[in-house]
Amino acid sequence: MNTRHFLVSSALATALAVALAPPAAQAAAVTVQTEATASNASAGESGATIASSALVEVLVTDANGVPVSNLGATVGSGTSAVTLPAGWDLQTPAVPPGGCLFTPTQFINSANGQYSIRLVPFVSNPACHWLAGDYVYSVQIRTSTHNGGALGKLTIR
Repeated sequence: MNTRHFLVSSALATALAVALAPPAAQAAAVTVQTEATASNASAGESGATIASSALVEVLVTDANGVPVSNLGATVGSGTSAVTLPAGWDLQTPAVPPGGCLFTPTQFINSANGQYSIRLVPFVSNPACHWLAGDYVYSVQIRTSTHNGGALGKLTIR
């Protein structure tokens, strides 16, 4: 009987401790704004070069409108594929018919919540090149401390 009483008491104490524990920290929502520019990119161009690249500009602010500048260090020179910083995700859900997905070749943290992502057509396939038309993309930021995203459109002529 004492063993059963001890087990029930232990189970109740554990359940009470779990119920009263503070909730796990949640990532704060951030506002992500994005705008793309063809920059140097034109229809028909390809390869991991500055001369054939487009730019996605991203502004990240917290709930009070304060810039969030600690979301990754600058990486890449625009001449080869790079991996975006942890927590960043760039997707290309829609491309012109026959078009290819993006390859990031540079990520720039300009401070004050401003980030640039240099893009070229998928570099692992030599047949990929920019096509005239609209490329729809999404930028998502999911870290242990920040969460947000935005859709954008890049137009290549």
